[in-house]
Amino acid sequence: MDHQKVFPTHIFVKDNFLAPQRVNVMQEEMRILYEKRKHNNNWQTGSDLDKSQPFSWFAQDIGKSAFDIFDKLNYDVKDIEITGMWGNVLRPGEAHQSHTHSNNFLSGVYYLNSDAETGIIFSDPRPAADVLVPRKKTKTNENSNLLSYNSKQNRLIIFPSWLVHWVPINKSKRDRISISFNIQIKGQVGEHNEFQSAEY
Repeated sequence: MDHQKVFPTHIFVKDNFLAPQRVNVMQEEMRILYEKRKHNNNWQTGSDLDKSQPFSWFAQDIGKSAFDIFDKLNYDVKDIEITGMWGNVLRPGEAHQSHTHSNNFLSGVYYLNSDAETGIIFSDPRPAADVLVPRKKTKTNENSNLLSYNSKQNRLIIFPSWLVHWVPINKSKRDRISISFNIQIKGQVGEHNEFQSAEY
């Protein structure tokens, strides 16, 4: 039989995303910001992290990666905007609840510091996909309803903003430091002749 995979959900993973010296610079800046914090639990920076160095050039790298994704998916996108970028420090015992990133097209996370344990979990977006699930000979991306990705240092993960995800409890003895971001398309989306177009 011809095995056709339709309506896919695209997740993009890039290890060793930045040169080590750039990782060190960003880690130091996050350390400075964290020392100025006014609270401890599930600490995050403001959402305009991309407006200051060294994160502004990191945002440029993210933008380039987004256009690589659009090319791979054959999307005709002329311009984008990073609508938000923020740093996270998840201490041992802390977690982030299930959520999406509404009003954006792509979202992502980059790990500055972690011990490579599970960092993010995605759930199958098809509401009835787990009504009846046969036993698995081998667990694969194609037959699983939950997918987890390790929070490996210098790893970038980009995914659709509508995809439900969460961060499990940090069971390590180290703080998990990451940078999250959202990306929106600028210009025309959709096709006029399909009555599905808009201008952003």
